[in-house]
Amino acid sequence: MDGRERAHHTDGGQRSGKSRFLTIAIASAVATLLLSLFLSTALGQDNLLSNGGFEAGTSSWNTSYGATFVTVTQPVSSGLWAASLYRGGTTGEIWIYQDVPLEPSATYTLTGWALKNDSHFDSVCLYIEWPGSAAPPSDDCLYSDSDYYRPMTVGPTLPPSDASVARIKAVADIFGANPPSPVYFDELSFTSDIPPTPTPALYIPLLFKNYPR
Repeated sequence: MDGRERAHHTDGGQRSGKSRFLTIAIASAVATLLLSLFLSTALGQDNLLSNGGFEAGTSSWNTSYGATFVTVTQPVSSGLWAASLYRGGTTGEIWIYQDVPLEPSATYTLTGWALKNDSHFDSVCLYIEWPGSAAPPSDDCLYSDSDYYRPMTVGPTLPPSDASVARIKAVADIFGANPPSPVYFDELSFTSDIPPTPTPALYIPLLFKNYPR
């Protein structure tokens, strides 16, 4: 093989190596973009509630006076934990709640799952209240009993113009004292129609070491 032939074959190998490198670089860029879009979607569909699925125990939630609020592993709607709400010795409403700052002109929706299977409870409800405003709350309630979780939805609703905070409440109304069992809530979510802030793209470098040419 003369020098020209050797040069030709050597040059072809370099082009082949560059082609492989370019293919993998393009694949890496596409994978990075897809991962960025996935994370932007998964993380960007913001639940404005903290610990809405109760996977972190009772953290971030406040409780009405005298209520027993714990997390349980059974029954759950999804995940590993759900909220159990109970109070003995008296009747009336008990609840857990969070306050969420509002954005001007945004529309909000509250969703969740509840299990009420004891006639000592008159109802279980999800509420959106507007602290500091005279506007009435928005709510969705379950009155009948069932041995499985049922979905609940409040909204979409536009907050009153004088509201700056939404108070999200999961409420149980005790009709007969000392219910034999608690009520349960799970997967509470409070979202707005404001597009989520995109998650910055992740840079995933490819390290080429002794790449064959």
